[in-house]
Amino acid sequence: MGGTIRKLIEQNNKVSVLFLSDGVTSRENLREEIELRRSSSINALKSIGCSDIEFCDYPDNKLDSIPLLKLCKTVESHIRSRNTEIVFTHFPFDLNIDHRRTQEATLVACRPNSDSLVSELYFFETVSSTDWKFGDRRFSPNLFIDITNQFQNKLLALQHYEAEINAFPNARSILSIESLANFRGASVGFKKAEAFELGFHRIK
Repeated sequence: MGGTIRKLIEQNNKVSVLFLSDGVTSRENLREEIELRRSSSINALKSIGCSDIEFCDYPDNKLDSIPLLKLCKTVESHIRSRNTEIVFTHFPFDLNIDHRRTQEATLVACRPNSDSLVSELYFFETVSSTDWKFGDRRFSPNLFIDITNQFQNKLLALQHYEAEINAFPNARSILSIESLANFRGASVGFKKAEAFELGFHRIK
C-alpha cells in the first residue's frame, strides 16, 4: 500500500508503520540478513515520506508461537503512543501465518471501546499471500484509493526491496504489481488504484 501511504502523507497525515516479525529467518535460502531487510524497509518508507517506523524482534513465520496477548499489547502500545485514528492491517485470510496473526492482534488492539481513538480499520492485500490462499474467502475490496499520481513513488519504494522482487510472471514482480494497480483502478474509473476491505468505520 505504498501509493496510499504516500498519498496520506501528501495530505498532511502522520503515518507510522509497525513491523512485528523480522521477515527473513524462516527461509531455507536466506536471501538477506535481518539488518539488510530493515535497512530496505526504512529506505523504502523514507522514499515515500514515512520516517516513523518501529521494528519488533518476533521470529518470521512463527507468530503463531507467540502468545496472542503479547502481540496484542505490542500493537496496542504502538497505536496508543501515537493516538492513532485510522489503522491498516493484513487481510484475515492471507496465506502467510504471520499476516493472519498480525491481523488478529490488530483487531483486538483496535476493538471499538468507548475510549478508543481508532475510528477506521481497513485490510490491505499482499501479492503472493492474499491471492494465494485458494479455497478460502477471497479478498473483496470496497475501498479504492486513486494512486495514479503516486504510482511512481510506489515503484521507487519497491526498488529498495530488490531481494523480494522476482521476474514476471511471478506474482511479486513489477509487472504483476503494476497490472494489479491498473486492474484495481479500472474497476472504479481510475488509471491506478490500491484496494482495501473495510473492517469497521465508526462515525461519532
